[in-house]
Parts: sequence; structure tokens; C-alpha cells
Amino acid sequence: EATGLPPDDAEIAALYEKMASYTRTLQVPGDYATLAEAIEAARDRDRISLGEGSWTGPVIVDKAINLEGAGRDKTIIEVEAAASAAATFSRQSSGTRVSGITFRHRGFDSGANRFSALLVRGAEVTFNDCRAADSAGHGLAVVEAGRVAATRCLFENNGWDGVAVSGAGSRIEINECESTGNFGHGYDLWDGGSAAIHNCVARENAGNGILLDTNGDNVVLGNNDLRGNREFGIVAFSASTGRIHGNQCRENLLGG
Repeated sequence: EATGLPPDDAEIAALYEKMASYTRTLQVPGDYATLAEAIEAARDRDRISLGEGSWTGPVIVDKAINLEGAGRDKTIIEVEAAASAAATFSRQSSGTRVSGITFRHRGFDSGANRFSALLVRGAEVTFNDCRAADSAGHGLAVVEAGRVAATRCLFENNGWDGVAVSGAGSRIEINECESTGNFGHGYDLWDGGSAAIHNCVARENAGNGILLDTNGDNVVLGNNDLRGNREFGIVAFSASTGRIHGNQCRENLLGG
């Protein structure tokens, strides 16, 4: 968190490097030529440092690692849209933390079953300062009781929703994120998915800013900015329990 807020602070960077040395750090490139090789060699709680540039996926994470890029504008993991998600996190990856990386598709797939840029299946994963963009499907899909915490992330120009949460037990808790220019909704919860969405932006999406079509519990939408979407700012079609407070809905085509 500290390195993300003042990235040029030398004292914080030095302290972080000292703390990170308590576990192994695997460098890509350097120690390993590819990210897949580094993940295969990693143990739980190892740190993988992925350098600047574009790296070809797909990436499958099946361990609890810290995966760090050089910044979401500098480190990119991409894959052909028709091939797979750029990164998939399985149940075995619970505890993984990801920061400073863009995940995206090359090209486009207009089929009925499209891959997302990021797919979390039954794992608990944290994303900080990441970007999911240009996906044929969702920017981030959370399924099979997956749980995601995200801060300062960007979900843009995806073929479906920016963020989609589906299935009983699946949940996102996100803060200071932005979902923009997606061909579906900014944030979409259905079929038991739930969320706490605070201090986020959903703008200029072809659907709604936030759509709740779920029987999930404890859905909380607070202090979000929902503007310029082609449908509504918020649609609460269904939800079991929760709270909607302090949101701004403006300049949406069909209404607040």
C-alpha cells in the first residue's frame, strides 16, 4: 500500500525491499525467462517481480504468491482474445496479492462464450493498482465463491462488464476503482454474488453504472460516482440485504 501511494519515496522502497527479503524474490527476467517458469518454481508466499514490457499469457496462478509488476502502465500481460483469460487464479492461489500490472486481450472474440481478462475461481485474491482492459468478455470475473479485494484498479474497454460477480459466496470489496467504457455494465452482481463498492467511479458504460440482480447478502454501495452511462446510474433489481448511500448519479441517459 505504501509503495503504491508514494512510489518515488526511497525510504519506503528500501524498507519494503527489506521486508520482502524475508521470503524468496524471483525476478522475471533475471532468475527466470518467463512468468510461467517463475510460478512453477515458486513456493507459497514467494514474491515474483515481473519487469517492464509486454508478456505473453496465459498465466495460471495455483499458489499463494505476491506478483508485482513495475506499474500498470509499464508491465502488461496479454493473450489472444479467443485463447483464454490473460490470468486465471485457482482455489490453490488463495492469499495471492497482485500489483502494478495490466491484463488485456489482443484482438477480439465475438462468440457467445468469451474469456475475461482476469478470472478468479474460488480464490481470495487482492489487486492493487492493476488494470483489466480490452477484454472480449469481462474485465474481471469472480466466480465459484471467489473473493476479491481491489484498490485503485481500472477496468476499461471490455466487451462485457468491467467487473462481474456471480454465484453464491462470490464477493468483491473494492475501493477507489474505476470502470469505464465497457460494452456492458460498470459493476454487475448476479446469481448470489455480493459486493462492497466504495469511492469508485463507473462512467460511460453502455449499460448501467452498477447493476444488482442478485440474492446475495450485505451488498453495500457507498460514495460512488456514476455518470455518463447509457442506461441508469444504479439499478437495484434485487438483493437480499444491504445499504446504498452517498452515491452521485448524474448525466446517465435513462436516469439516476
